Amino acid sequence: MLFQELGKLKRSSIMTAIILGAVGIVMIMCPAQYVNALVSTLGYGMLVLATVWVLNFLASKKTLMSYIYLTGALIIALLGIAVLVFDNIVLFIGIVFGLVLLGDGITTLISTWTYTRRAQRKGWWLLIVLSVLMILCGLVLLINPWWNEPTMLFDVIGVMLLFSSVVSIVRLIFLWPIKSE
Repeated sequence: MLFQELGKLKRSSIMTAIILGAVGIVMIMCPAQYVNALVSTLGYGMLVLATVWVLNFLASKKTLMSYIYLTGALIIALLGIAVLVFDNIVLFIGIVFGLVLLGDGITTLISTWTYTRRAQRKGWWLLIVLSVLMILCGLVLLINPWWNEPTMLFDVIGVMLLFSSVVSIVRLIFLWPIKSE
């Protein structure tokens, strides 16, 4: 049971690192004239993700975790609609990516405490520090006190997503392979 969960966590870490790294690079490299197209792509991508999660819920066994994913899907759908509809996109983009970083940081913190510490890996506390930094980056994006224009915010979000990608890779290195007891 534990090794199945760790296998899922390994695949999840690899995909998270690839996706967050790619989105971070695209956001950093995006010229100012293409920001509106990137924002529209973000909104439609969120709606597609929410639709996939709702369809997964409809096909699932309706466990508690399925309802949690459904709630997340509905929140992502509402944020996607807000990104597409409202004019003040800076606020909504900061909220969306702040929640992504906050959720990924909390997931990393929980998996570190649950798996890495139990695996008796040396330096597991480093992953705790990195996940707390990622949570702080998410909170900074949610508060968004300094960036008022989309191009500057996209650069900051891109750097933070690249940091999140590095944390996902470090998490993978710490979690796999597991020491035998």
